Amino acid sequence: MVAPVLLLSLVWAAGYPETVRGKVVQDFKECGWFFQNKIPPQGFLGRSRLRICQRFKNHYHFATLYRTDVRIPVYSAYRYPCSMGESEAYRPSPWFHEPQIDNQNAGNDMRSSTKARSTKQATDADYQDSGYDRGHLYPFALNDKESSTATCTLTNAVPEEHGANVKWYQEVEAVAERLSRVCRKSGRTMYLLTGAANPTRTKINNKVSVPRTVWTALCCTASPDHNRDPCLGDRTPPEGQDVLVYNRDFSFAFMKEMKPERAAKHLTVRELQRKLSVDSLFISCRGTSDNDERQTFEEVEGLIENKIINPLNNTGSPALRPFGYEATAVIFRSVYTYLLVPGHSAFLAVSQGTLLLAPVLHGAATVAALILVNAFSVLINNPRD
Repeated sequence: MVAPVLLLSLVWAAGYPETVRGKVVQDFKECGWFFQNKIPPQGFLGRSRLRICQRFKNHYHFATLYRTDVRIPVYSAYRYPCSMGESEAYRPSPWFHEPQIDNQNAGNDMRSSTKARSTKQATDADYQDSGYDRGHLYPFALNDKESSTATCTLTNAVPEEHGANVKWYQEVEAVAERLSRVCRKSGRTMYLLTGAANPTRTKINNKVSVPRTVWTALCCTASPDHNRDPCLGDRTPPEGQDVLVYNRDFSFAFMKEMKPERAAKHLTVRELQRKLSVDSLFISCRGTSDNDERQTFEEVEGLIENKIINPLNNTGSPALRPFGYEATAVIFRSVYTYLLVPGHSAFLAVSQGTLLLAPVLHGAATVAALILVNAFSVLINNPRD
């Protein structure tokens, strides 16, 4: 039975060259740590889809599901923090491509696409004089060193109008980076997915499809195995004092029609899944279930709007007061009552000579209390590392 099974396997592989092994892989096990709980998104069905563990200078830096029929990625999966390599980051010119898509015997690492020709993937020549930017899915700026350089592969890019590309950075990438830093400051790790949807009939160089929409989904949660997590093995500088601490897991999503005049939309991950018609983007993350979807969304909107969230509020209401606000307010309310309200001994002792100054003292005490409450809240929300 062994020989017939082997022969059948070889025939099947020849008929479906997208399934070749190597760094274009059968599954994502070799780079599974880029997915929450090491489980890739579920429901992105269809042929002509390749799984790529994106490898550069002997490191895996992110993972990509790639469509060879339209020559753009379906999504890239990446992490924050996860910066690997020794060399400083740089933007290669021309960009890289994945040689194993065209030749299963090629080397493991991505390579420069100089003079490259392909019937299955975009090359640098396709973008020349096209009027479109190479739009990163995994952003160059999110990490540093060789992990940033590795993002400049055309298997991680889609054609984008320049104005839409700029707006995408302003409305989504910069916001996702800020949320990722909050997540890390709170002792968690951020899992991110960025993808392209709805390929149009517009093709650059009559080959590479221009997507109608681009999306990003976030999941801030604990790493499943701290000791065996390659992303947490490198020492990276701590987040700055200006980064808030938010002591809860959370998820969030963005979607944008890639026209400069179209604003990016904020969604829950569940809403994004419905729009993409997929089963799941993350296997489990706060905000991806029905009972906590809306509350999580409102709290993350508060973070985006630079409102300090009180993560200890479990009442189901939006918690937008600073952490420690209630406790600090009680202290000042007690002092205020003890000193300025008639009937207390301290008030009686000073009332004979200061009765006329009571309104002034009242105003001064109120202003001082507000200043100290806010100062105390900022200190609690931004502890020293």
